[in-house]
Amino acid sequence: MISPNYPHWLRPVLVGLLLLGFGHTSGARAGNLVQDPGFESADPAALPGDFNVFSAGQSLDGGPWNVTQGTVGVDTSTFYVFAGNKSVLLDGDNAGPDSLTQTLATTPGQIYTISFWANADVPNTFSVMFGGTLVNGTPSTILQNGFPGSDPLSNSSLFVLYSGTAMATASSTDLTLTATAFPTIDSGVSVEIDDVSVVAGSVPEPSALTLAALGASGGLGLLIRRRRKLG
Repeated sequence: MISPNYPHWLRPVLVGLLLLGFGHTSGARAGNLVQDPGFESADPAALPGDFNVFSAGQSLDGGPWNVTQGTVGVDTSTFYVFAGNKSVLLDGDNAGPDSLTQTLATTPGQIYTISFWANADVPNTFSVMFGGTLVNGTPSTILQNGFPGSDPLSNSSLFVLYSGTAMATASSTDLTLTATAFPTIDSGVSVEIDDVSVVAGSVPEPSALTLAALGASGGLGLLIRRRRKLG
């Protein structure tokens, strides 16, 4: 709360700084809770250009990522990869549903931002669950931008960044990505995922950042004008 005893010209400055500080705090991000977020440790024996499929009950990387439903594929150094050397294919059996899960250490009551990059060349349904609850803001389908490039990473620009928020209710929370694909006679079979992130805190709304900036700049402008008059 701002004291009424402050000079009137100082109050806009303080309001702006408080709002800016609030926006920074709400958007502050601790480290990514996800292990092997880019799937670079998945299918460690794979050679460049390989595509191998893992079934329910198997781990992609010997620990963090586990297939919990259907089949999940690992693409290695192909044009399906968004960044690095690998991405995962969440419709490895050309249908689904196929699910990939990682259990995270979380703080009950904490809000988390969940984000990932994805692309598809087939109609699909998609969901992100956090502790068994649908993540608010995440898509129900991945956009079909396709994979027209034939070289590794040539389709990176066609991947879309998706994000949403959810609250943890326990100290251990399952993050589950699920896709069901609907390939047709002239479509592909890919719903690719890469660079998954779960961080504490929520992303500030653009309007909040704008308000903070305007408050701070407006207050500083008043301060400068007052100093000029005093001079």
